[in-house]
Amino acid sequence: MNLLIYVSILILLINNCFAYDEEHLKTFLSEGRCNKCDLSGANFSGQYLDRVIITDSNMTGTNFDDAKFAAVIIKSSNFSNASFNNTDMPSSSIEDSIFTNGIFNNVNLISSAIVSSNFSNTSFNEAKLYGTTFTNSIFDKSVITNANFQKAILTGSSFINANLSGTFLSLSLINKSNLMSADLSNSKMRGVNFSHSNLTGANLSKSSLRRAIFFKAILNNIKYKKANFYKANFTYAVLKNIDEGNTQFATAILCKTEMSNNMVDRDCSN
Repeated sequence: MNLLIYVSILILLINNCFAYDEEHLKTFLSEGRCNKCDLSGANFSGQYLDRVIITDSNMTGTNFDDAKFAAVIIKSSNFSNASFNNTDMPSSSIEDSIFTNGIFNNVNLISSAIVSSNFSNTSFNEAKLYGTTFTNSIFDKSVITNANFQKAILTGSSFINANLSGTFLSLSLINKSNLMSADLSNSKMRGVNFSHSNLTGANLSKSSLRRAIFFKAILNNIKYKKANFYKANFTYAVLKNIDEGNTQFATAILCKTEMSNNMVDRDCSN
């Protein structure tokens, strides 16, 4: 009997975790605004939401699969465990919000501006992130495979233990970011600027890093089998586990580069 009561209470608590407020839902759908709302667990799949504004709200567990947003504005809201599969939401403005354990597979966030938001343990498989700006945001342990991050700006962000394998990052700015133990294998990263970033333990194997910039970056204990470093610039970078004579770095630019306990000035005139 006690077990039955316990199970009943547990089910009730689980249901209440994602029980949205009916009045808040009506207001949101009619006015397109949600301030201090509780829409947890609401289902907006396939809906068209024009220029909605969501601030200081509880959106945990919401379903936005296949929905279409037009210039959505999101501030200081919690979208943990929310689903955005195949969601079309370009030019979004997102600030100081939480999206942990979310799903953004095949989402369209092209040309969006995202600041100080948390996407830890989130899936962005095949996401469209071309030209998107992510500033001071967190992607630790996220899966961002086969996504298009070309010409994106990822300043001051964290990708610790994130999986970005097979991702297109060419001509992106990823400066002052933490990519420790990140998997960047089999990725296209031509001309990416990693200045002042920490790539300790990162996997760069089989990736194209032609003309990438690693100014003052830390790359200790990286994996780089079959990576292409043609004209990659390692000025003032730290690669302590790599020797100057390593053939994979023969065409790279090494100037004031710390390698295997030696400061290498081979290309300082270039």
